[in-house]
Amino acid sequence: MPRAYLVAGTPGVGKSTVAPALASRLGAAVLEVRELADPGEFEVQASKLSARAGSWIRRKGQDAVIATHIVFKPRGVSLLGAVVLRRNPVRLIVELEERGYRLEKVLENVEAELLGVVYLEALRKLGRGKVFQFDTTDRSVDEVVELTYKALRGGLAGEEIDWVSRLEREGGLAELLSRLSARGMQG
Repeated sequence: MPRAYLVAGTPGVGKSTVAPALASRLGAAVLEVRELADPGEFEVQASKLSARAGSWIRRKGQDAVIATHIVFKPRGVSLLGAVVLRRNPVRLIVELEERGYRLEKVLENVEAELLGVVYLEALRKLGRGKVFQFDTTDRSVDEVVELTYKALRGGLAGEEIDWVSRLEREGGLAELLSRLSARGMQG
């Protein structure tokens, strides 16, 4: 029976780059969560993603690495682990702006990254033993793939990432919070 792995994180952290390389290393298929959405469907519920991903993986008949910003368990498929990719929120702003994201979407995703929303959701849904997180900020794709591969194979623990504490130590937290609070004033 095929199995699955999640490569999760907010937009801009490297999921779509890391997932295919990790899939290749694992001998697995790669599935981008956006492939599971119907045309014109902007937000898909986790339950629909679960059913669609499970069906896709079973039809493929091979293990799969799923690149996603939504944490879910593929229905009818064993989920072996989830790696949550993280990126320094200040650098994430630049990445998302370069991609042409609207300011509101940039700030929404940066806030989620700052607070570790995807990681916390993964812990809640999957449990600590199946979830690993790694900072992609100053790492090459090969380095991140190696870390994720080792973690999923049981040879490496994930990293502790606390952007609030780190940015406070580095002196960038106040400016970032100021930018994020401007988001609240726009609405």
